[in-house]
Amino acid sequence: MKQLAIFALIICFFSGLSCNRELKEHPIPPQVKKQMDARKKINDLAQFISGTIEFDSSTASKASNQGTLFIIARPEGASNGPPLAVKRHSLIKFPFAFKIGQENVMVEGNTFEGNITVTARWDLDGTPKASPADVDGSITVASGSTDVKVVLNNVIEAQKDSGEKTVSGVIRVDPRLVSQIHEGASLFLIARSEGKLKGIPLAVKKLQGVSFPHSFSLGQADVMLPGALFEGSVTIFARLDGDGDAAPALGDIDGSAVASPGDQHVEIILNHLIGS
Repeated sequence: MKQLAIFALIICFFSGLSCNRELKEHPIPPQVKKQMDARKKINDLAQFISGTIEFDSSTASKASNQGTLFIIARPEGASNGPPLAVKRHSLIKFPFAFKIGQENVMVEGNTFEGNITVTARWDLDGTPKASPADVDGSITVASGSTDVKVVLNNVIEAQKDSGEKTVSGVIRVDPRLVSQIHEGASLFLIARSEGKLKGIPLAVKKLQGVSFPHSFSLGQADVMLPGALFEGSVTIFARLDGDGDAAPALGDIDGSAVASPGDQHVEIILNHLIGS
């Protein structure tokens, strides 16, 4: 019996060696290796920028307002198109310690490297688009920089719409859905180039305390990305949002209409209860 036990142990020992050898000799699948390399890049400190964000003394009073902090990174000199990387924070205190890098890159395949302009914006309505009274500040540094200080020192001012680049009209609620309106609901207006249902909207506006029928306008001043033009055929989506968040949710009421900049008598009927 003792000899049998010793024999069994020897078999297990050599079987383990064989399994280990097979594991060591088995190549890593290309997809797994790609994921491992991507994680290694994300952990590379040279692909991060970190530091603090604080208000300038001239804008310090804005810090007491409720808001959302957006951190946006672009390659130096780039002011148009999608940002390189974006982060969003809420329920924070200033000065705020931040970190943005490769893991926050918006488009797969882009690399967080070189000289990068970091812009921080204290946004009072929580939408990604800058609005009047928001406060921002920027600094350009090399990827890998630490102890970077971004100062919120610029109060964004209102811009006038160009008449030929504005769509205006009235928004009404279908009488069947009036009883479904949430108290304190926010009204979102979202414009997209006709036929486009995904990606960053062309223009966005958030309104509160709205009564119906509501006269609206949406135009160049509401465009999301610098350099983009409010032109061509656009679809205007209107949504009554119960929780104030930009994402649609069950119980929200929406409607849409197709228009062109310059149209002044567009009618949008909120006639669809999301989830019904």
